Amino acid sequence: MTSPQPPLNDWLRRPQRYWYADGLAEIAVGGIVLLVALTNLAAWWLPSGPWQNLALAILQPLVIIGGVLGARALVRHLKERITYPRTGWVTYRQPSPSRRWLLAGASFILAAGLAFLMATLSQTVGQRWLPLASGFLIAFATAAGWRLRLGRLLVLALYILGVGIALTLLAPPGTLDAALFFGLSGLGWLASGGWALWHYLRQTRPSNEDEVETA
Repeated sequence: MTSPQPPLNDWLRRPQRYWYADGLAEIAVGGIVLLVALTNLAAWWLPSGPWQNLALAILQPLVIIGGVLGARALVRHLKERITYPRTGWVTYRQPSPSRRWLLAGASFILAAGLAFLMATLSQTVGQRWLPLASGFLIAFATAAGWRLRLGRLLVLALYILGVGIALTLLAPPGTLDAALFFGLSGLGWLASGGWALWHYLRQTRPSNEDEVETA
């Protein structure tokens, strides 16, 4: 009697789950979020006025784009050294040069949109409620990882929402609330990815070690 075949959606999601199996992608996201926190901290140190607006409107998108491009290359390099020798090589579709430029442009628009969204939320809901609104939006996006059956992302989403609620109640002054929110959220991403990487390294070994033991 043959065993039932997995659903088609499960087959399609396996490469995506494999990408997150070692936690490296989450560590990279945590690093990018910490960079965003640093730009908000720099804006908090600056006096209110054009320099502060410049840091948030221009410096922050540039930092996000540089972080995304650098993190993408770093994660690929680490996977080649850590992940693929342990559990196999997966070739992901590489974008064409024209598509890479398109993705770079989309990244810039996304980064600029993030800065605009934060400014709009600050004016709409007020600076006091900005951490709660940001926490809800980012937690909702993070919880989407549940469709890949990654329970740790659901825990991370609850943590980010909790950070937003706590900072809303504490009401730090100025842009310090955004710096603390993104800083604590980034640490949450690093912790989630670090735990996944630790668990992955415990459960797997490089294939050449297996060959030595069975020789």
